[in-house]
Amino acid sequence: LLPATSIVVRSFQDNAGNFTLQNLFDLRQPNIVSAYTVSIQLSFVTAIIGGVWGFLMAYGITVGGLPESVRSLLLSFSGVASNFAGVPLAFAFIATLGRLGMVTGWLNGIGIDLYDNGFNLYTFWGLTITYLYFQIPLTILILAPALDGLRREWREAAENLGASTGEYWRYVALPILMPSLLGTIILLF
Repeated sequence: LLPATSIVVRSFQDNAGNFTLQNLFDLRQPNIVSAYTVSIQLSFVTAIIGGVWGFLMAYGITVGGLPESVRSLLLSFSGVASNFAGVPLAFAFIATLGRLGMVTGWLNGIGIDLYDNGFNLYTFWGLTITYLYFQIPLTILILAPALDGLRREWREAAENLGASTGEYWRYVALPILMPSLLGTIILLF
């Protein structure tokens, strides 16, 4: 409670500690509005891309029938990668794909200059790649158990009643998975 209370109290104080409402009025400044706009756009784009790719990969290792060794490998990697976020992730990507990063330097050595070809880690899409590094594995970890929970009997019953694969997913599987899917997308956002 102390940190939250401190934030609320200080939002109504100027640098000298006097009461002010100017901090609230300053939220309408173009640079602050722009920062919030880009942040919301980045959150939206990465939530959708991470959710879709994570769902497809989780589907592949559960319902899709990939070998158990691939499933174990992907789930193990996802457990590590989904916890690798924040400042350590930013540093790792800068050290790897920044202008002087290890992979960037290696690629320069073989004649491929990422930055001359339009790539830039410090742009919207560069940040998107960085966010997706932990969002896709997080999605896999959340959705794999949900997909494992789909019972084979439900699919068989739908097929026995004449449902196509698309109808099974539309009327049976997706309604069952929807809380997990929406919860995951909201978490990624």
